[in-house]
Amino acid sequence: MSQLILNAIGDLDKDIALITDPDLTVGAEQVLVAIEAAVINPVDLMIAAGTYGFQAKPPFALGTEGVGRVTAAGASVDQALVGRRVVILPNYQQGTWADEVVVAAGNVVPVTDEGDPAQLAMVSVNPLTAHLMLTRYADLRPGDWIGQNLGSSTVGKYVLDLAGRAGLKVVSVVRSQEAADRLRRQGAGLVVVDGNDLAARIKSELGGQELKLVLDGAGDATAGALATALEFEGTVVSYSSVTGQPVQVGLGDSIYRQVKLRGIWIVNWLQNSTPEEIASTYGELAELVAQGVLSADVEASYPVAEYREALDHQRRPGRTGKILFRP
Repeated sequence: MSQLILNAIGDLDKDIALITDPDLTVGAEQVLVAIEAAVINPVDLMIAAGTYGFQAKPPFALGTEGVGRVTAAGASVDQALVGRRVVILPNYQQGTWADEVVVAAGNVVPVTDEGDPAQLAMVSVNPLTAHLMLTRYADLRPGDWIGQNLGSSTVGKYVLDLAGRAGLKVVSVVRSQEAADRLRRQGAGLVVVDGNDLAARIKSELGGQELKLVLDGAGDATAGALATALEFEGTVVSYSSVTGQPVQVGLGDSIYRQVKLRGIWIVNWLQNSTPEEIASTYGELAELVAQGVLSADVEASYPVAEYREALDHQRRPGRTGKILFRP
C-alpha cells in the first residue's frame, strides 16, 4: 500500500515522499477507504508551496479529492457503510493520494454505485463550487443571464452544465479564440474572447439584457468588465484567483450601482452546514455525474507510485484535462 506525504512546505518535488507502509489502523470512529480515483487539484500544489488559505503542518497527507469503497469500519461506526462507495470531504483532514486511507467516518459521504469513479472523484470541489454559486447568491430564474470568466476551466464547464439544466443563460469570457471555438462546439452559447473593449463587447452581445450574477475565478479585469453589465446591486462571486490578484471591479460600479462582492470557500460551507445538507448536496451532484449531466475532461491517470510523472503532467503547458491517481 502506498501514500504520498508532504514532509516540508516550499518545494513539492523535493519535499514529497512515497510511503509504502502507512499506518492503516482503523479507530472506533474511523473507516478504511480503498481509493478508486483521486484528483490532482491545483489547490494541492498551492498547499505544498505554502500559498493557500489553509496552511498544512508537515508531515501532511496529500490529496484533497477522492472517491473509494469503505472496506472496514470502526466499532462505533454504522457497519452498513462497509462496501459503500463514498466521496471523501475536501476539508484537508486526510489525504487521498493513496491506495488506501483511514478517514473519520464523519468525513465520508455515501454516493451512488453507478457512474465512472474518475468523474465521481471530482465531485467534491468544482461541481460543488458551481452549484453553490448558482444557488446561494442570487434568486435566479429560468431565462436569467449570468456571466463568468475562466469559461473554459473545469469550474466554468460545470457552471455551463448546471446553468443549462436550470434554464439559465451564460456569457463566458475566455482567453483565446481556440478556447472560444471549443466551448461553442460544446454548445456553450454566448462566448466572448478577452481583449480590448471587453466591457463594451459584452454589453453589445447581451443586447440590452442585464446579468443577475457574475462568477470570478481569474482575479483580473475580466470580472470588472462583466460587472459593468450587472443589474443594480448585482453580485460578483469570487471563487479563485489564477492571477493571484483580488477581483477588480470598477469604483463607479461599486459606488453608483452598488455592485456587491462576495467570496466562496468550500471549507467554510463544510464547517457551517449540517451533515444532512452536506450528504444531500453531494448525493444530488453524484447522481448528476452518474447520469452524465456533469463531467470533466480527464487527460491521464497514474498509479500512486508514478507520482513524479503525474505531477510533471499536471504542470505541462497546454494541458486540457484533469490528471488523476488511479490505484
